Amino acid sequence: MADIITVMNLGWRYAAPGGGGEPIQGLRDASCYVQQGALAGVIGPTGSGKSTLVKALAGIIPHCTNGSLNGYVRIADMNVKSTTVSDLSLRVGYVGQDPRAQLTSPTVAEEIAFPLENRGVEPDEIEARVDDVLAMLHIEDLRERDTATLSTGEMERVAIGAAIAGEPDVLIVDEPASLLDEEGYEDLVNVIDVMRRRTRMTAVLVEQDTRFLAQRADAVFLMVNGEIIRRTTADIFTRERSLLESVGVIVSDQDATPLVIESDEPDAAGNPAVVFNHVHARYADSPPSEAPQLDDVAFAVQQGDFVAITGGNGSGKSTLTRLINAELRPDRGQIVVNGVDVASRTPVQMAQQVAVVDQHPADMFCAQSVREEIGFGPRALGVDDDEVARRVNEMVRLFDLYDVEDMPAGALSSGEQRAVALACALVMHAPVLVLDEPAAGLDHRLKSRLLNTVARMNQEGTTVIIATEDADLIQRYCSHAARLDQGRLVSYGRVRANGRRFLAPPPVQGVRAASNGKGVAR
Repeated sequence: MADIITVMNLGWRYAAPGGGGEPIQGLRDASCYVQQGALAGVIGPTGSGKSTLVKALAGIIPHCTNGSLNGYVRIADMNVKSTTVSDLSLRVGYVGQDPRAQLTSPTVAEEIAFPLENRGVEPDEIEARVDDVLAMLHIEDLRERDTATLSTGEMERVAIGAAIAGEPDVLIVDEPASLLDEEGYEDLVNVIDVMRRRTRMTAVLVEQDTRFLAQRADAVFLMVNGEIIRRTTADIFTRERSLLESVGVIVSDQDATPLVIESDEPDAAGNPAVVFNHVHARYADSPPSEAPQLDDVAFAVQQGDFVAITGGNGSGKSTLTRLINAELRPDRGQIVVNGVDVASRTPVQMAQQVAVVDQHPADMFCAQSVREEIGFGPRALGVDDDEVARRVNEMVRLFDLYDVEDMPAGALSSGEQRAVALACALVMHAPVLVLDEPAAGLDHRLKSRLLNTVARMNQEGTTVIIATEDADLIQRYCSHAARLDQGRLVSYGRVRANGRRFLAPPPVQGVRAASNGKGVAR
């Protein structure tokens, strides 16, 4: 069977950020081949070059990114270096890590129709294909939604829909499991199966969650430090498990254990850190006919709790977290943090009470280097320079940022950006820590390091609220969980740990918790 993707001795150096310093090596002498109709997986630790490789397949590199390319890439009978991105997109569907950057049309139906219109497809056929795509991804109810009002997971589904609408020869999706709920990921898997049978479409998935690839991949490429160090098949997940784990790739033995939330009666004598008092929220640009993002949500998080906010794509998780630090205001109801009515404060004023990392960490960056980025928050709150330097050094050590500490955070991989954003939150020593999908894009080592650190801070008194759909994470780390469904709270209570509760390591010298400055795990 013929190869539809050929990569030979590919090297890529990103242009020096800000016009100064040294170029950043993204790929080193990478070579691989993918046969037509195959499912190929690209795996590796955070910052290993996975996204750079698939951007080169889609033509984003070199045509839309500054840098220097050497070597050869051919995909669907097109030489990437000499073919425009527009021409490549006629045969290659690409979904990057940030679907917001790809949605350009006012409504979901128009977004999915757009690539078909560019191909000159007849209007009747466009309508039929849009209907087919919406049905395949089970997003018929989003047809007329304003794309700006979608959750990130919903945006990912729509971006995938637009990518498959034109029935591409090759579909490339970068870390979909980090954005899709279980139902959405299952829909993507089914779509890939259907289109591989129907059109012999080739699929390339970049993933940290390797469960699907371990079961179905025809080819697997393991990347480390910009190099492809293994070109193999799915048996690598059993044959070289120790190698994968040593570089940070998650290897799952079994399907996730279902999350059980046990009803929990409110403690009248409790000491609440965050109270949601019948909160109702609707985005200003949402049409009145659509359900609100949050509808009469009421529960209290006690001081020292570790609480998960969980639910499917579009359930209201991110909206809830953005209310806690006054980034959003509710239409009705009240949010109280440590006795303070959030409505009476600005996000800057709330920063002393709440440290937040949202789902798009790149949006928060404003400094010239990683070190400056991490030190920005405490410095803005008046922390003296010596203490700021000490805290920044702790964060650089915690997240192993030595190689990138002098680079702009915006120039890093998405996983590295998330690590920097988390460092920016932890360095604040706020009594309430709010994290929206913090482990997305992180390899196993960084994920464990982060969550163990947060767990130790929680044990020392920091209240933690984390928005996530990762049932294993919730069962290992969280004391309580609130489940949302279409903006409504459907359950809240203690998490049944199934005998797998996280056991924190002994305190070590390092990051100090907000409550009393004791050491936490690094």
